[in-house]
Amino acid sequence: MLSPVNCITSTSTREKTQVKRQHLVEGVLFVLLVLVGAQTRIWLQDLPNFAPVAGLALFAGYFFRSWLLALCLPLSVMAISDLSIGGYDWRMMAVVYSMLAVPVAFRSPLRRYLNLDQGGVKSASLAATGLVGCSLGASVLFFLTTNFGSWLWFNMYEHSLAGLVQCYAMAIPFFRYTLCGDLFFAAALFGSYAVAAQFRLAAQARSVPAAE
Repeated sequence: MLSPVNCITSTSTREKTQVKRQHLVEGVLFVLLVLVGAQTRIWLQDLPNFAPVAGLALFAGYFFRSWLLALCLPLSVMAISDLSIGGYDWRMMAVVYSMLAVPVAFRSPLRRYLNLDQGGVKSASLAATGLVGCSLGASVLFFLTTNFGSWLWFNMYEHSLAGLVQCYAMAIPFFRYTLCGDLFFAAALFGSYAVAAQFRLAAQARSVPAAE
């Protein structure tokens, strides 16, 4: 029989091991997502605004415990892929980078409504609703902000209310790509994570009788 001191020591050791494992998982996944995300954006550069970055930002905010690490994921993907794709006006780059990092801020509603570690139709429906809502919100914010910047800083449209409306109207075809890309990659990332979580729970359930 273990003494109280031994029990405390055992619990502390177990917690430290779990923390180290979590740090390792997060580090490996961060590098993997940056590399795959950057390469995917490069491959899809001929499809306007169909890219994995916003979806990655949503997932990073949900998964990573550190705000800084989550923010670094979409920014790293953009910076690395832009080395190949090329840069553009620095003001627009600043706006684009910022708006692609904004989805990280949806981590609170995502964690509230997406309980991916539990099964059931109710939780699945709630997860789908939360994910679609956050993805749509990220797409709309990107559309409104980047096109406002384009209207404000360039001379493609009149600097008037009519010119602003025309700018948004002309950008609608590209907005469809944004919506589809953000939702597709967000669904792929969160769906893959949900499947992995269910496999992990099933493995833990099978190991309980053996441990007893």
